[in-house]
Amino acid sequence: MEKTSLSKVIALASALLALASCAPQAFVVRPEMRTASKSGLNLAGKSMAVVYLTSGEPRSDMFNAALADGFATRLEEDYFGGERMIELFTMPSIPGSDYSAKDTLVRLVMESGRDVVYLFDLPELSEPEVGEPLKVTGNKRKVGADSTHISNVAMKFVTKVYIYDSMNKEDKVFAYSGGKTLSTEVFNDGATGKERIALRSLESIPEIAGKAGGLAANSFLSTWKQDSFLVIYYEGAESAWNRAAERAYSFEWDKAISEWLTLVNNKSAEKRACAAYNIALGCFMSGLPDLALEWLDRSDKDMPVSISKDLRHKIKEYTGR
Repeated sequence: MEKTSLSKVIALASALLALASCAPQAFVVRPEMRTASKSGLNLAGKSMAVVYLTSGEPRSDMFNAALADGFATRLEEDYFGGERMIELFTMPSIPGSDYSAKDTLVRLVMESGRDVVYLFDLPELSEPEVGEPLKVTGNKRKVGADSTHISNVAMKFVTKVYIYDSMNKEDKVFAYSGGKTLSTEVFNDGATGKERIALRSLESIPEIAGKAGGLAANSFLSTWKQDSFLVIYYEGAESAWNRAAERAYSFEWDKAISEWLTLVNNKSAEKRACAAYNIALGCFMSGLPDLALEWLDRSDKDMPVSISKDLRHKIKEYTGR
């Protein structure tokens, strides 16, 4: 987050200018804001679940499980600081079923209790293609007669994922597909048959499919941009206004909110409205957009603050509401 001297960023909010010395003033904060992913979906602040289909075929099920786990792990790193917040579910595949149907995804949202559900269809996997064995030299060399050679094994896959965001105003299923050739190396003695090497390569499926899942998640990760917001204060008024301003300038929103909460019952409707506006801003910056909108409603009820409309617009824009 960009910061400069507080004295340099203090400015009168043009919409709040007044001649009286007790008029509200404002200064600008410029945080980095999480925006929609490359896919166009805005997933910030939403709970998520990942569901993957199973067919009873070991190779396919092993691949899909690792793919879904790698996908979920990458999203958790981006949206939840690495905490295990995305639950994984399995669903048996029924031949002839359309898993991209909206009714299916809506049901999964209701059963999981999450805002967003990703459903991985059964993958299309090619048979492993085993390359000719090459003699191991240098750092790759392993001890043992069965590790004198190495064979590259390649396997192509195509996967489809269906996404339903219950909070997205378009109210539809988004479908994405992609494919890649995965490869792994299998040590052998140089005389082992390709069928046996191909079979041994399957031991690497969890690792390589997990990495593929992480790559698939890249289209759904956050993008960021710097934005500006106004924080209201009263110069020379109650010390709580000054303490809150200092906390907000340092992006200590929880502490700033604590100070503003002491001001929401002020005798002045204008000050009550300004304190409620500030709390709304603090809630939004803390990842609580719904609560922020409630505080904006309270602010507007006391006395509409002209910059309230801009904050309301930004909350809806950033959250896709």
